[in-house]
Amino acid sequence: MAATRKGGRMSVKPHLRKLRKLKRPNPSEDEDSVAKALFELEATHKTLRTQLPRFHINTVRTLSSPRFRRTATVVFYPLRFLMLVRKIQRTLTAELEKRFPGSIVVLVAQRKITKRPKDVYKLQKVQRSRTSVAVFENILNDLIYPCDVMGRRWRCRTDGTKVMKVFLDSRDRKRVESRLPIIAHVYKQLTHRTVSFGFMWNPKLQQVSSR
Repeated sequence: MAATRKGGRMSVKPHLRKLRKLKRPNPSEDEDSVAKALFELEATHKTLRTQLPRFHINTVRTLSSPRFRRTATVVFYPLRFLMLVRKIQRTLTAELEKRFPGSIVVLVAQRKITKRPKDVYKLQKVQRSRTSVAVFENILNDLIYPCDVMGRRWRCRTDGTKVMKVFLDSRDRKRVESRLPIIAHVYKQLTHRTVSFGFMWNPKLQQVSSR
């Protein structure tokens, strides 16, 4: 138990305040370790100490695959912190990866998908941001940030399934190429959709790097 009762009130360890309230009484090992890392960075890091006091996370998932030696730590945070995280994401990701060697850390905003009505003839107005297409696009953008998607292509297989190929800017190749296979695995686990990556060196002419 991460919380203890004192004088009729539940006292929580200080680092657990970096978790949402529902997770504080019984956090998982991954959630506890990430909360500790965030609490330490908030207290000691020169750049992050001004931004992290307003920030907390929802949950943490660790994904692994026998194909990869490294694991992926997926940190989910409330959508309202999206702009805050964008400002510090590169620094925060780098600092968390120092504390979790052998693991790639990705930050993903928690989004909701509106369910379709059971009656197929019923019309339902849905915000585009809550459709599965928009949510899956935004998850991909979170996983590859700060890289931008330069183009997309779809390949249809004979069994009816589709594979999406996403092209990134070739200038980011050295920085992100080693991370892309496990990011594709994380995307498949979160959305059940297959994605592959390539690089585009001339977006205006849609010229793709062959290397």
